[in-house]
Amino acid sequence: MDIGGYRLYRYILPLLNSNMFIILSGHSALIIDPIDDEEALQLLEREGVDTITAILTHEHYDHICGVNALRDLMDRCKGGIKVYANSCCAAAVREPDSNLSRFFLALFITRSDEDRMLAEKIFDMDYSCSADISFEGDMELGWEELKLRLHSTPGHSPGSICAEIYDRDGKLTALATGDSLVEGNSVITRLPNGSRSDYRNITRPYLESFGPDITVLPGHGEISPMDGLELG
Repeated sequence: MDIGGYRLYRYILPLLNSNMFIILSGHSALIIDPIDDEEALQLLEREGVDTITAILTHEHYDHICGVNALRDLMDRCKGGIKVYANSCCAAAVREPDSNLSRFFLALFITRSDEDRMLAEKIFDMDYSCSADISFEGDMELGWEELKLRLHSTPGHSPGSICAEIYDRDGKLTALATGDSLVEGNSVITRLPNGSRSDYRNITRPYLESFGPDITVLPGHGEISPMDGLELG
């Protein structure tokens, strides 16, 4: 699949089915919600990527757990990486209690022995990372010929954002929503610091402003048009 004329790849975190999206152009990559995935790292190495722009849609562990692996890759290839997050997310990703990595294994208490063993293997309960550039409210940036508008969308978490992606002609071509919009599920606001009122009063009206044909890159589930999703 292409986004704005660039190749789009999707990688999925086991057990939680969290999405990472990678858009490639030459030796440059735009990555939304980095997960720790060896196949994705091999893709970046194979393509000779030496510049990464990473966007965090929010602070939860399953959407940030690949940041440090990307930094290690860029150190090895003498490349550069910039990680963008809103200010609440940037503060939370530094602390295992705030990014929820310390509590992730509790999600698997009632799962099968196989799932629990896999979770213990792949999840780091003391994970922390950092953002390079943080912002309040909205931020605009460019990547290759794409333009991005990062818009704060609290509710699922204080650090949640959506990333609007515009093509070279200025047309909105995709919306990366993190967990502010997920196929087949109402947005979860019951996690620590989530807010149903923020979602209802701020984020839902924002999401409702988009047309039905806009392509949604969700935090979980399949890529789909906006009219194929139900707002929580």
